[in-house]
Amino acid sequence: MKKSGVGLFTITAILLISFILVPTVSAKEDAAYSISPSIYKEPSIATKLVDTISQDETNRHSFTVGSGVTTIEVYLDWDSASDSLSLTIYTPSGTNIGTFYDNSDGWTDGKIHIDITPGGGYVESGTWYFDVYGEQVASSRPYQFTAEGH
Repeated sequence: MKKSGVGLFTITAILLISFILVPTVSAKEDAAYSISPSIYKEPSIATKLVDTISQDETNRHSFTVGSGVTTIEVYLDWDSASDSLSLTIYTPSGTNIGTFYDNSDGWTDGKIHIDITPGGGYVESGTWYFDVYGEQVASSRPYQFTAEGH
């Protein structure tokens, strides 16, 4: 019995066309992020958001990232090593990439100044969320917060 190559050819052609017509999907949502002390200088006062926080209070801030951003610089300054704030960061898809503390940037100085870099490609675009938490605050503590894409 002789087999026809038409069936195999048809299946191969359909698979090839489906690969061409189906767009590739970016895996940015699944990309692992690395956190490191910031390589940037302290942001200018004009770009900082100013707020206050008390013991056990959480303030949520957001930052919208466009396409083509390779690093997010995050700066939280409460100017007091005797009080303790933490910063929890969420991607636009809701992934918690970690909670960071005063010494997360290598210094205990009342500041967190870090860079968020994806494992490959670009930072996930959309609205990022930053929860500032008053871990140990003697009274109402003012702070400055900035997030900037590079």
